[in-house]
Amino acid sequence: MGGGYVADTPGFNQPSLLKVTKQSLAQAFPEIRKMLKDSEPAKCSFNDCLHLGEPGCIVKGDWERYPYYFQLLDEIRIREEFQLRTFGTKREGDVRYKVGDMGVQQAEPRLEQKKHRRQSRKRINQSLLDELDELEDDDDSLDLENDPIVRAIENENQ
Repeated sequence: MGGGYVADTPGFNQPSLLKVTKQSLAQAFPEIRKMLKDSEPAKCSFNDCLHLGEPGCIVKGDWERYPYYFQLLDEIRIREEFQLRTFGTKREGDVRYKVGDMGVQQAEPRLEQKKHRRQSRKRINQSLLDELDELEDDDDSLDLENDPIVRAIENENQ
């Protein structure tokens, strides 16, 4: 993996760390890559080592840009924890497989929750009654008690 440069020019938005993970951040620092290459065939004791001075880590924190590495790693850790809390670990697929006749699997698309549901007649009628109550409060001169439509809706709800 090659090195990279950070440019600061007018009109250039802040660089994003959205695609960088805790494990891939180390590859963006040539200092870490050099320390790992120089120490071959030896490796860090853990496959998921974050190079924070853990026992058995080959990368030592005595290099010039280590504070920046530590700061970026902290930002990535906070973002990953937030994403884990927000989105969770389980993501249901867009398709559900049902076992049909003779054990044949059939794909059934999943609908988004609460997006494809109709509003019940009772709820529609209740909202109409609520709107009529608001109208009644606004204008007391209307005679809604004797209105046949209002009576029909009230009788249907009882």
